[in-house]
Amino acid sequence: MKIKIKGIAVISVVVAGALLLAGCASGGTSGGSSSSGSSTFNEAVDGVVNPSTVQGGTLKLLSSTDCDSWDPARTYYGWCWNMQRIFTRSLIGYKTVNGTTPVLAPDLATTMGTHNADFTKWTYTLKSGLKWSDGKPITTMDVKYGIERLFAQDVINGGPSSYFLATIAHPANYAGPYKDGDLSSIQTTSDTITFNLSTPYSDFNYLMAMSAASPVPYKTEGGTGFVGANYTKHPMASGPYEIQSYTPNQSITFVRNKYWKQSTDTIRHPLASKIVLTIDSSAADIDSKLKAGTYDARADNSIGTTLQQQILTQPALKKYADNPTTAFTRYFSIAPSVIPNVYCREAIFYATNKAALVQAFGGTTAGTAAGSMTPPTIAGHSDTANMYPDGANNTGNIKAAKAALVKCGKPTGFSTKLAYNTPSETGPKVFSAMQTALARVGITVTAAPAATASYYSTYIGSPANIKNQGLGIAVAAWGADFPTGYGFWNSIANGASIIPTGNTDYPSLNDPTVNKILDAAPAGKATDADFRTLDDAVMKQAVYLPILFGKSLYYRNPRLTNVTSDNALAFGLYDFVNVGVGGK
Repeated sequence: MKIKIKGIAVISVVVAGALLLAGCASGGTSGGSSSSGSSTFNEAVDGVVNPSTVQGGTLKLLSSTDCDSWDPARTYYGWCWNMQRIFTRSLIGYKTVNGTTPVLAPDLATTMGTHNADFTKWTYTLKSGLKWSDGKPITTMDVKYGIERLFAQDVINGGPSSYFLATIAHPANYAGPYKDGDLSSIQTTSDTITFNLSTPYSDFNYLMAMSAASPVPYKTEGGTGFVGANYTKHPMASGPYEIQSYTPNQSITFVRNKYWKQSTDTIRHPLASKIVLTIDSSAADIDSKLKAGTYDARADNSIGTTLQQQILTQPALKKYADNPTTAFTRYFSIAPSVIPNVYCREAIFYATNKAALVQAFGGTTAGTAAGSMTPPTIAGHSDTANMYPDGANNTGNIKAAKAALVKCGKPTGFSTKLAYNTPSETGPKVFSAMQTALARVGITVTAAPAATASYYSTYIGSPANIKNQGLGIAVAAWGADFPTGYGFWNSIANGASIIPTGNTDYPSLNDPTVNKILDAAPAGKATDADFRTLDDAVMKQAVYLPILFGKSLYYRNPRLTNVTSDNALAFGLYDFVNVGVGGK
């Protein structure tokens, strides 16, 4: 998933946060300890802060940008998956989100999916008494239709659809329900839904826990004028909150869904009466509002550098902060279509000053320098792997960089562009650090910023645009869509996932070794050692330059109750659906 950090939208996500985020039970814990009254630094990482059952009040959140989409099928930002948790449900969810191990649980389904011997058929039974926010029953046809929409790539794009398209059996030319009607491989009765797969998939429950697997009202969607690409403006609610009002790029307000029943939902235990998200593009303004207590938390990423410095030096503030390590990696995508010679790409790897980049991202609270791509807790991770050693202090290996330039036939260097999204607090700092580092060996980079709204969809998400614009280097980050090697790598490294727009394999990597391992993974035929091999194969291509394994510093208003961090997934944000405000 695209992870959005300090104004650089990049999804995970973990994905990742993938992954409808699960919560803690009111007045209890969710995989860790509980506390009451006072807080300590990092307390929400492994426990639940201020357990409470007090309902009412308004939870006030801030973000620097709007979601990429409020349509559960189209969103791919990790923080937006967290917000989807507020108003959408799917067959499967997560009952444990903090600590290091997320735990799946039935959500709309009565039990976890049942499957045949070779994992090519999965069946779920829908709970009774489920209703949309307009009072109409949620049906198995709604679940089926929500997933069929993912095949309408000309209308519904930008989300993690590649998992479903590569897994669910369908005719080669099936283009979704708008053009081709219902998909026969998804079979329904009044209370069951069965998925017939084109390939064995032992982890199919993880796909059913994604927001992309959420139901959508069969054919009617959000009502007249809110079908297809417009569904993002009025998505129907299956969760405990519904959208009361939405002004794009300004604010969105959620109120309680009167048709949601606690008796049908063992994952969410909402307390607030209302949740208001206000969009503010000024990082300094967000910091000021959080410190003043006029808002409760930042919904999209870590706090800005000004408040960060204050928190780290003032114990009175630090005890209300958390700095979890999560399963995401910040990196540069190096485009072979722009820089075709592998030795020229290697020169960039060797010359990069990762120590300076860590500081540009916020210092040690932002993470630690990475030698390879796979983040901690994901299969294939290594603390020591480093195919392109960049010096004892991670400041760069100038000698090796110059030698690589000779091999690529550019001994005095070359020029290229570096892309990042804007507005961004750290984007210009990252560009400056990289410009300075590469200049030491004669590589000249010029800034190529693009607006957040289009950065990942049509700017670096379009292979043609990357080539046409000459975007040799692009800032990105990725979190596991779900906590497996396949969940981290498939969308960014499988050649079969490359698409013209909304592409997440930014360098268009299409390596036989990588593809073979990823193609075997759904059937459970890829081991941890295979994913270590995969990481090495990716690094050998010199298209993904890892910067750091990510951490994020978050701050919570002291008044908040039932606070836990969902760092067991991919992004460490607070589990807002279960957060209370003490009834105020």
